[in-house]
Formats: sequence, C-alpha cells, structure tokens
Amino acid sequence: MNSRSLSRYLLIGALASTTGLGCSEARANKGEKAQLPAGATTGNGQPTIGVRATPALDKLQGDVARVTAQVRAKLEATLSAPATGTVDKLLVNVGDRVKKGAPLMVLDTSNLIIAVDQAAAAREMAKAGLDNANTELERTKKLFEGGSAAQAIMDKVQAGQRQAAAGFAQADAALRSAQELLRDQTLRAPFDGVVTARMVNIGDTVTMVPASAIFKLTNVDELEVRLPVPESMVGALRDGMKISGKVIPGNTSFEATVRTVGAVVDGNSRTVEVLADVTGKPESPLRPGSLAEMDFSRSEALAGLFLPSQALLKDDKGHYVFIVEDGRLVRRDVQALPVTPRFAQVRGGLQPQDKVVVEGAASLREGLAVSVVQ
Repeated sequence: MNSRSLSRYLLIGALASTTGLGCSEARANKGEKAQLPAGATTGNGQPTIGVRATPALDKLQGDVARVTAQVRAKLEATLSAPATGTVDKLLVNVGDRVKKGAPLMVLDTSNLIIAVDQAAAAREMAKAGLDNANTELERTKKLFEGGSAAQAIMDKVQAGQRQAAAGFAQADAALRSAQELLRDQTLRAPFDGVVTARMVNIGDTVTMVPASAIFKLTNVDELEVRLPVPESMVGALRDGMKISGKVIPGNTSFEATVRTVGAVVDGNSRTVEVLADVTGKPESPLRPGSLAEMDFSRSEALAGLFLPSQALLKDDKGHYVFIVEDGRLVRRDVQALPVTPRFAQVRGGLQPQDKVVVEGAASLREGLAVSVVQ
C-alpha cells in the first residue's frame, strides 16, 4: 500500500470513529436511557423490549424515612410574681436544679409580718370572748333548769354565745388570710427542674396584675420530640411505635416512643404533628430546643418491602406491579401503602427476589417479551 492509499485509509477510519462512537457518547451525556441493540430478539425470533427491573428494597434508605424534629421539655413554665411587692431575696441562680416546692424568690414581708401578728392577737381576743360566752351559757343553763333564771335571760346568754362564736370565726379567717398573703410573698417551684432564666433583680418592684415574669423553669429530665411528619407517612405511624433519633449537630443517639399522632394536617406544610416521648438514657444529656433527625426506616411499622411509587400501578382490581419472569412481563397484584411521596410499602403479594419493573410500567402490558437492562 503506497503512502497516498494509507492516508486515505486512516482518514476513513477517523470519520467512522467520529460519526459512530461520538454519537453514542453524546447520547450518554444527554442522559438517554440504555436500550437494547436494534433487532434484539427472543429465542423464538420475537423482538424484545428493554426494561429497568430490580428487586424491592427491604427498608427505606437515605433521607426518605427521616424527619427533622425538635426536642422539647414536657414541663416548662415562666413563673410570675405571686403578689405585688418588692423583691427582697433571690434564692436561686440560673442553672440551679430545684425540687418541687422549693423557694425561689421572696418579696419584702415586713408589713405583712406585722399584719399577721395583729390578726393573731385579734384571734386570741376573740377566743377569750368565746370561752367566756361558753362558760356563761353553761352557768345560765343550770340556773334555768333549776328555775332560778328566766327565759329572757337564757335567750340573751345564748345570743351572746353565738355572737362570740361568730367573732372568733371571723378573727380566725382573718389570721389565715394574713398568713396566706405572707406565704404568697414566696415564689416556689411548681415542679422539679432547672432554672433557665431570671428576669428580675433584688429591689425590683413586681406586680401580680399584669403578671411580672420572674424565672423560667424547665424540667430537663422528661423530654419529648415534636415531629412535623409529612401526611403521606402518617398512615405508617401509630401510638407506642419505637423510633430512633440523632441530635444534630452532635450525633447523640436516643430512642423515643410515639405518644400522639395529630388529628389535623397543617394546610401550609402538609404535615401532621407527632409527639414522641424520649425513653431510656441517651449517650449524653439532651437539651430542650435541640434539633434531631428521627429515622423511621428501622421501625416495625415500616418493615417489609418498598418500591418506587412509579412502579406501583392501579386499576379496578386494585394495586399491581409488573415483574419479569422468564423474559416476559407478568402482572402481580399487591397490597401497598404510600409512605412517602417517592416510595410505597408493599404488605403482600410480592417476594423479595421478584424483579419489578420500576420505570415506564404504565406504558407496558402483560405478556410482553422483555430484557432487563441496568
């Protein structure tokens, strides 16, 4: 072969390479689906169709079964002034752990202590008057029964005794009222918790109406998780279901038990509020207000097989899928429930090894000769 013939041969090869392989690469770069070579046939000479088919997933993967939630305290309160007055003592600081009933703050009680002393003295005076009236009544009864006292005298003494009893009751109520008002000058913890904020200083004047905020108290030992669950997943949840979570950031793992599943769907986010109680003892203490990623993929309610939503078809008979058996499409009726916008849970009718058509199933029909392409 001379040099001119050789050059011509190389030029033809280059053109063939450019027009052939180059077009294939262009189609691949554009994301075109893989297809069988033209003219592919079955064993009996019938043409086949390339389909994408794969066994169902045994669990949801990735982020499809995860929800971002917030860790909250089940008991949290902003404590306000129990009475109007001046702050005299602050008995706790931010970060202190307190027990239910522990005193947290005391208002100035100097005037109230005097009022209690006065009420106690008035009660003692009323008690002495009542004792004297009771003694006089007993003496008069004996005289009246012996005929030595007239009915008018008896009636007068009885009226005096009732008046003395009413006076004592009034004085006793006044003392209890003064003592209660004195007790109200002390703010006490309504439950066990940690003081997380303080809003006043010694010497500040606080009021009961409108209420002046004094402390914020949080029970950090009894926690719950609030989950805005997409409405498509709510059907897979139930009270008492166990779910796992992980604080972000930090990656502290913990377990929770679903307590309530909301009865309404938020019209804006299309989510349902789910509350779950944190159970057990986490690896490290959880803090109310933290964000957590809750994973439903391992929960017993989401156990089973899962398919992409586009693989699931429906007609008058119910849900079904196409599986590939011996090179042909076979209809398989299934019981399925959508659990996320992209996945459905198959609860019956499908075997783990079945190869299910996962793309373009709606345009196919049973009995077609197919080949599985990846």
